[in-house]
Amino acid sequence: RLGLARWLVSDDNPLTARVTVNHFWETLFGRGLVETSEDFGSQGDPPSHPELLDWLATEFMQNGWSMKKIQKLMVMSAAYRQDSRVTPALAARDPYNRLYAHGPRFRVESEMVHDMVLAESGLLSSKMYGPSVFPYQPNGVWDIPYSSDKWIQSPGEDNYRRSIYTFLRRSAPYPSLVTYDATSREFCTIRRVRTNTPLQALTSLNDPFFFDAARAMAKRMTAEGGSSLSAQIDYGYRLAVSRSPSQTELKRVADFYNEQLAAYQKNLPAANHTLAAKSDAVANAPEMAALTMVANVLLNMDESITKE
Repeated sequence: RLGLARWLVSDDNPLTARVTVNHFWETLFGRGLVETSEDFGSQGDPPSHPELLDWLATEFMQNGWSMKKIQKLMVMSAAYRQDSRVTPALAARDPYNRLYAHGPRFRVESEMVHDMVLAESGLLSSKMYGPSVFPYQPNGVWDIPYSSDKWIQSPGEDNYRRSIYTFLRRSAPYPSLVTYDATSREFCTIRRVRTNTPLQALTSLNDPFFFDAARAMAKRMTAEGGSSLSAQIDYGYRLAVSRSPSQTELKRVADFYNEQLAAYQKNLPAANHTLAAKSDAVANAPEMAALTMVANVLLNMDESITKE
């Protein structure tokens, strides 16, 4: 075992370093220099930039195998810091950005979608370690003939912990994570396939977990964003996409808010239903329900779950 360990990190064996830096590159750019990151053998794809891959591997080894240093080197590179916008001519010439003529742009992984929504809404628990938790999932997922185990939803902040703590069963994986391409963990998956399906949008728009986050985000926009609607929308944008909205975006969202507000003012029970209120005594229910719908839109923008 000691001999194998020494061989893995030997200067005469660059494979370990090459595989590792390729994994880091894939995480940051959405695609590895060797696209088949699970296969560096003769059946895998050749590297798109072999000299770059070798140089990164050498830098990694010479800097004491420091993961922080090599990833800092990548994110401070000119290739990574480029604008992600693409001209039609460039898209036609290099649709998959194999030439790295623009910055990386891709939808983040399912666990990140889950955690980002919690963080933006202010619900994310900072609690660390401990046993797995059981956040909301639809009834019936665990109705398996050969098992009587039941999914008992975790109370309090355990319902809002990072997705790494979510209990996973291979025969019944957590639905919203799988919808966003998480694996079932039935076997080791080095490279996930990234899809874009209507079911993902339906989940993040309507799933009670996501809508609960929208309610919390609306409260946060009201409490921390300011007293005016424009200030609250601006704060929501900064939470969701780390920038302020343009005047056009601000007007569109404000118009949407006013449409929702008018509808809820005519239908108070619907406003209380949106807020999951158990009584009709919610203060400013139409306003909060309309802002909840705005928060739901902000959390579901393409830019909100896309690394740009």
